[in-house]
Amino acid sequence: MEEQFPAARVAAYIRVSTQEQAIRGLSIAAQTEALDAWVQKNGLDLVDHYVDAGVSARKPVSRRPELQRLLADVRAGKIDLIIFTKIDRWFRAVSAYYAVQEILEAHKVAWRTIHEEYDTSTASGRLKVNIMLSVAQDEADRTSERIKAVFDAKRERREPLSGNAPTGYRIDGKKLVKDEGAEEAVNAFFRKFLASGSVSEAQAYVLEKCRFSIGYPLAVKMLASPAYCGFYYGVEGMCPSYISREEFEKIQSMRERTVRKAKEERVYLFSGLVVCGACGHRMGGRTGTRSGTPFYNCPNHYARKTCGNGVNLSEGKIASQLLDALDRELARYRIEFCRLRDGGRGRNYSSEAAAVRVKLSRLKELYLHELISLEEYRKDQEPLEARLEALAAEARAAQAPDFSQVEAPLSQGWRAVYCGLDRRSQRDFWRLLLREVRVFPDRSVGFDLAV
Repeated sequence: MEEQFPAARVAAYIRVSTQEQAIRGLSIAAQTEALDAWVQKNGLDLVDHYVDAGVSARKPVSRRPELQRLLADVRAGKIDLIIFTKIDRWFRAVSAYYAVQEILEAHKVAWRTIHEEYDTSTASGRLKVNIMLSVAQDEADRTSERIKAVFDAKRERREPLSGNAPTGYRIDGKKLVKDEGAEEAVNAFFRKFLASGSVSEAQAYVLEKCRFSIGYPLAVKMLASPAYCGFYYGVEGMCPSYISREEFEKIQSMRERTVRKAKEERVYLFSGLVVCGACGHRMGGRTGTRSGTPFYNCPNHYARKTCGNGVNLSEGKIASQLLDALDRELARYRIEFCRLRDGGRGRNYSSEAAAVRVKLSRLKELYLHELISLEEYRKDQEPLEARLEALAAEARAAQAPDFSQVEAPLSQGWRAVYCGLDRRSQRDFWRLLLREVRVFPDRSVGFDLAV
């Protein structure tokens, strides 16, 4: 005997995860067809389809946009009944199910699956729902663990986890390699940004020199991605690098102090480099209304009244102090490096790291062969991965800094060359040499070289 329904406003909820898109019977089209046929057969009024495509049932409700829209319509009193093909299309976690169920009950909205039988009006029916959701949640947990184990193995072999590659790379076999068609443009993009600190200038430079267009969203993504220094999917050496780790870190620092376009196309020599020596806030460049002389001051002092550094230091005086100190500071850096190098001499960081990776590999084998639990695996994995990171940091500290970036501009006669540059080129000179400039309340200037 067919079930009879009173006239009702029905919402059809459809969900597929990325992996399920191609599985027969779980596609959006298959679910939509089945739900529409059920509504027509029972003579009901379909309000709308709510389709969460490429969304896992494990995601919280807040990250399922169509479910959010459905609940908004429930609260607005537009829906009497929600239908879906199977309960795992709705939820795979008991806690999330009951959080939504409270909303449905408060607005007297029922739900049902068209391919399964559930009756939530009885204790045994509610128990069945709990059991099925628990089974679905356990299945999802096991699948997630298996996928994570597969991905961990791929990371260990330095294999990409998907078929996608960042701009400037391509997949050759099972390895990421540089894309010959984009290599020159990517090199030019990073080189120009490191010199100018300007995304728009780097974009224009690549377009002019390489006839290669890099849109702004892509440019920002490239600058923020550690893949370009070889660190991808959380693994060092996953792909060949375009920039060094030090250059990547410098880019992140530069992005925090973005060079903004000044009014009337003014060029400030130290835009984005100068910070307050008292509070650490970035100092903004200004131009005197009468003198027309560029100067820098701390917004925390003049606008917010939270800093005691009231210095207004002209660009010329900052440049003068820097020019007088550059050669001396480079010599000091060299002495400091020799001290650090001698302190770490004799250690084989690669060998120590390799030993830790062997332990991680053995630990993973124990877990995959179910000789230890997931909890035991994670407990031992975390300190080993922390040790790897610490070794990498110590190895970087003991490596010779790349002085070439500052040595080249500071060749013999560099000061006369600098004085002959236009303002934009002088700005690029400082951005190439310096990581940061600090202006102190006594009007003195400190700085860090970009090494």
